[in-house]
Amino acid sequence: MLVSTIVLNARGLEHLHEHCSPPLVHRDLKSSNILLDSNFNAKLSDFGLAVTGGTQSKNVKLSGTLGYVAPEYLLEGKLTDKSDVYAFGVVLLELLMGRRPVEKMSPIQCQSVVTWAMPQLTDRSKLPNLVDPVIRDTMDLKHLYQVAAVAVLCIQPEPSYRPLIMDVLHSLIPLVPTELGGSLRVA
Repeated sequence: MLVSTIVLNARGLEHLHEHCSPPLVHRDLKSSNILLDSNFNAKLSDFGLAVTGGTQSKNVKLSGTLGYVAPEYLLEGKLTDKSDVYAFGVVLLELLMGRRPVEKMSPIQCQSVVTWAMPQLTDRSKLPNLVDPVIRDTMDLKHLYQVAAVAVLCIQPEPSYRPLIMDVLHSLIPLVPTELGGSLRVA
């Protein structure tokens, strides 16, 4: 079910990036802007910050939610569809680890889930201990590794190293059962 929801979010972003004319960059993708209907179908919401753009780099006024904003947008004001891919990766980390995108460590110190998770996600043996206990036993370990690998690609600091959302989608569809719109055949 978790991966199905993730795939629906990726499909929503793919629609914005690949099928809208002109393409749109959501600019505020975050877990609270992903709504679930009564059948747990994910719907993207809050397009108030969306801008036309596609793959071109744009310099626009900085907007978005701390923890989800891509580094190139935060530091240089450069916005592309890869900025949404970064935010999607943060949402993946939230779902996998049950952690907020930014957590307060002390009254004067915060830590992002990206900074915390990135060094640990490169060691496969640590993943089972990083995963939220609520989902740890509900997913095949192989699928957890694949979702974590996709998340790592999405949160790369350099936008050119991040995949397009359609590549993310193609990586995740094999993890979703056919009856939920994927290509996984469950025996």
